[in-house]
Amino acid sequence: MPTSVDVSIVVIAFNEQTTIEACVSALLAQVTSRSFEVVVVDDGSTDRTAELVDELSHRDPRVRMLAHERNRGRGAARRTGQDATHSSLVGYVDADVIVSADWLERCATALGAHGAVSGIAVPDGDCVVLVRLVHPSIRVRPHTMPISGGNVLFDAPALRAVGFDERARLGEDFRLARRMTELGYLIATVPGLVAEHRETKSYRSTMRWMWENGRDAARLPFEFRILRVPDVTWLVWVVVLVALVVLAGTGTLPWGLGVAGIVACTVVIAIGHAASRFRLRPRTMRWLAAAALDVPLVTMYLAGRTAGFPSAVRGARASR
Repeated sequence: MPTSVDVSIVVIAFNEQTTIEACVSALLAQVTSRSFEVVVVDDGSTDRTAELVDELSHRDPRVRMLAHERNRGRGAARRTGQDATHSSLVGYVDADVIVSADWLERCATALGAHGAVSGIAVPDGDCVVLVRLVHPSIRVRPHTMPISGGNVLFDAPALRAVGFDERARLGEDFRLARRMTELGYLIATVPGLVAEHRETKSYRSTMRWMWENGRDAARLPFEFRILRVPDVTWLVWVVVLVALVVLAGTGTLPWGLGVAGIVACTVVIAIGHAASRFRLRPRTMRWLAAAALDVPLVTMYLAGRTAGFPSAVRGARASR
């Protein structure tokens, strides 16, 4: 390994034996005159992830691996990678994301005065399982923030000035992006730069992830004093839920109609979510199948947000 490189690309991985080789191989195939290394942070994997990375490092000295003895979460893995780099540019690519051969050069060229730039990973993380199951036509849409931890390049001084929060098990990239913008750093999406997202979570695992993601998202409005579309959607859902429960509980509305109203509201939200991720044509039947399968996922997210709301309020009060 050279004593110094222009770019360090950090790959965080937890049980990613299915995709880790393709991810790292795509990074090693970058067409660029810049010297770079690939730093894989194995976050306590229990499968063959570490073994496969070790084999890659023996074949190519540009690969090195850092390992957590136990799973510590995405924020901790990103921070470990951040603290282990000394280059002027630091990239992050998730282990289930496959970038094009010009990814590094396009990001580095676009960086300029920005603190960070990113491509768009397709499909979005909350709908990869739907694409794998029913293959609807995907919409290429920007992420919630202009940069996404799944494939992003940082100006190293900007990254180190803000830094990933090692306590965040989820949402660490959104939090970093918000703090960067609050401190005046420019962040942007590189026009037309798309990466392939090959997430392999099962439908059941995705449901669990949506629940946890909802619980984590409940804290964001309190942390950053912001109100996003998901926040407004959840508020509307909760208002409808409470109103229908009160009406049914007081005998004004039959319980059957109350439950049907809650289900209908959830279905409408799921349809809107599916419409934002997939195109209705030309695969209309596949779009309908994706929307139907999205209803339980959206339900888990909304329920997770509801369950996480009390602790989010307590945390906000404690921080005052």
